[in-house]
Amino acid sequence: MARKRRSKQFKRSSRVIDMDQARQQRLEKRQREQIEVPQEQTTSDERKMRRVRALRKKQGRKRLVVLAATAILIVFLGVSVFDIIKLKAEEHEVLKQQEQLKAQQEQLKEDLKEADDAQNIEDQAREKLKLTKPGETVYIPDSEEPDAEGTEKTDTEDEE
Repeated sequence: MARKRRSKQFKRSSRVIDMDQARQQRLEKRQREQIEVPQEQTTSDERKMRRVRALRKKQGRKRLVVLAATAILIVFLGVSVFDIIKLKAEEHEVLKQQEQLKAQQEQLKEDLKEADDAQNIEDQAREKLKLTKPGETVYIPDSEEPDAEGTEKTDTEDEE
């Protein structure tokens, strides 16, 4: 049915078109449209404004992306700097502790050398373990006599 309609329209309007005349008609039509319709100019202005707004929107998005990337970078740098400062302080503490341990190690080495000395071993056995050599007699002075409970009296206990 659509073919029949088109063919009827073609038969009705089947005429030969002069190209120069068609161009002239189109030019006149365009000139009339420009004169008669200033409203289209406003639509073209609106189009321009839309383009400007779209361009500004794109620029705003770019600025936002750059700002967000900068903020993220600053946060990462801040965290990294904080971690570095924290690690430096910890390193300082560890170095102090290491120096103390080295000093303690030197002291223990000296104590070990002294512990191997025969005279030192004998002195400690006499003082701490109350040992004596065979045939020796130990004399305890009166100020160090044990009281009834088995503990030694001291000068502070006598004064009380």
